[in-house]
Amino acid sequence: MRNKFTNNPASQLRWVVFLLAIAVILPTVCLLWFMTQAVKNERLAIRQKLIDSYTSRSQDIFFKYPGSYWNTAEKNLNVFSALVIYDQNDKIIYPVRSNPNLTAPSDNLQKAWKLEYSDKDYEEAIKQYELIADSSSIVEVIYECKTAITRCLVKQNKIDEAIAKCRRLVYPEPNALPIPSTQAAHAGLMLADLYSKINHTDLYSELKSQLSNTLKLNVSTETKIFILEELIKTAEKNGFAGNLKTEIPIAQKFIDSALLSITAADYLDNHSGLKSRPLNTFLKIQTLEPLYGIYFKNSDRNILGLLTTEKMAQFWQKSVDDFTDELVFCRIYDDKGRQIAGRETADGEIFSSLKLKNYFAGWKTELYFRGGVFKEAANKKMLVYIWIAGAVIISMLASSLLAGKAVLKQAKLNKLKNDFIATITHELKTPLSSMRVLVDTLLDGRCESKQQETEYLQLIAKENVRLSRLIDNFLTFSRMERNKQAFDIAPASPVEIANNAAEAVQAKFEKANVKFNLTVSKPLPMINADKDAMVTVLVNLLDNACKYSYDNKQIELKVFTQNDLVSLQVKDNGIGLTHRQMKKIFDRFYQTDTSLARRAEGTGLGLSIVKFIVDAHKGKINVESKPGKGSIFKIIIPAIKNQSGEI
Repeated sequence: MRNKFTNNPASQLRWVVFLLAIAVILPTVCLLWFMTQAVKNERLAIRQKLIDSYTSRSQDIFFKYPGSYWNTAEKNLNVFSALVIYDQNDKIIYPVRSNPNLTAPSDNLQKAWKLEYSDKDYEEAIKQYELIADSSSIVEVIYECKTAITRCLVKQNKIDEAIAKCRRLVYPEPNALPIPSTQAAHAGLMLADLYSKINHTDLYSELKSQLSNTLKLNVSTETKIFILEELIKTAEKNGFAGNLKTEIPIAQKFIDSALLSITAADYLDNHSGLKSRPLNTFLKIQTLEPLYGIYFKNSDRNILGLLTTEKMAQFWQKSVDDFTDELVFCRIYDDKGRQIAGRETADGEIFSSLKLKNYFAGWKTELYFRGGVFKEAANKKMLVYIWIAGAVIISMLASSLLAGKAVLKQAKLNKLKNDFIATITHELKTPLSSMRVLVDTLLDGRCESKQQETEYLQLIAKENVRLSRLIDNFLTFSRMERNKQAFDIAPASPVEIANNAAEAVQAKFEKANVKFNLTVSKPLPMINADKDAMVTVLVNLLDNACKYSYDNKQIELKVFTQNDLVSLQVKDNGIGLTHRQMKKIFDRFYQTDTSLARRAEGTGLGLSIVKFIVDAHKGKINVESKPGKGSIFKIIIPAIKNQSGEI
């Protein structure tokens, strides 16, 4: 059993393939397992490295930057949305509030108001106002009366007189009494309104002047807001808003800031406990519009700096943008847990939560890995392992394939050698055995007549020819295998080649009663060929045609041109070939009939020799055949142009 296995090439080949597969699969599995473990460890290591890196980076972004920024902001109050300023006694000095304890108007002034508003007797009202102004030494009363006189002139539709009167209030003569700030503000607004009524050419310059001057007046904050809002309305109504691109935005910014200051001051008056909050710490002031306030000392004053939620979010958004990249993002929360900045949806993995310091005690920031991005970062490292593993596996596969190919080639060579020896033994044994029997018969003198001796000698000669042909085929095959077959390529006539081949098989065909026909088309060009080798090709094809045509043998050799090619065609009416057989007939030692009782002898080398010679001549050989319908072998050889091959 052991010897049978050892001497069986197929079993040896299967074991070699099995061992090669094990040599590839086992290391590959181990490599993949180690790579998987390495990737897991690498992921953990990458995650920790990223956490350490981004946590360290967040210290600068969320601790150092806010601290340095707001330390500078205490000296630059413009960064705040609004301010509430206290004196050393903790009294609000800004926003400036209106004084509710003004001295009650005199009876004379009340009488003038009655004439103006109730009786609508504007002439008498003007006289009464002039009388009061002339008899009073109080500047505010004097200018109040002059403003009232202007108002009465307007109600009488005496616009030009009213404008002249109002201008003297807004722009008093050098020796006139100084106009109080509140009256000056209202007088400027009145003058602008009067200019608007008659579309006065000085309206634009007056609006520009009053928008700037009002901001400088020492009046209550509510008064400034009212005057500025009315001036802006007048400018928009008369189409000057686009021309006042500098003045109106400044005025509007003051209005917005002042309103926030008033709102915060009112809220703090009602929540006095908030004044004891720590300095330099942002806390939320829950007014109608939520504000963030921070107390700090500035010279001899205490200041509450105010930021709107929007402005606070804008400040933190810079830090958020600095921290955010393709791997991470963050969210900022105030001391009440309200999100201030960052992405609205936290579709990621939180890896750290930092408590903010300095000005933002009680605040925090949450740091996130983006959803799925962490795996992508880890996969970048994994790619290195994958490429290495892939390269190793490919190398192993390539080595195994090369080894398997070498083993298969060696196995094929061994099989070819065994087939070659077996074929030689079988093919040589038959003629030698026949010759030995015939020679022994002749030597023993057992021939009955002279005619029988002649027949025996003819049989011996026939077997000798057969033996010589076998040996020639074996020698040709040997030279083919060693690539030492040399051809004497020279211009040759295809007609001469066909004639020589026909002469070579003539005797055999006559004896076998073959109906043979040679057809040559004219004119025929020359071809580059080894004449003897091409004759051998045709002889082999003709011999096969005879061998595999059993009854009423009809064989045709046809020579013709096709484009710039010369075709040598052998046609028979033999047994034909199947599609599968046509694919293998040019393989070495292949025979269509492998049974021991086959009718046609041979080694299976003829057609492989034919193909070898045709390929060496840069030609092609085609086969057309059907079982029971005969076969056509067509050889195509390139022609030599302008050279006739006719004989």
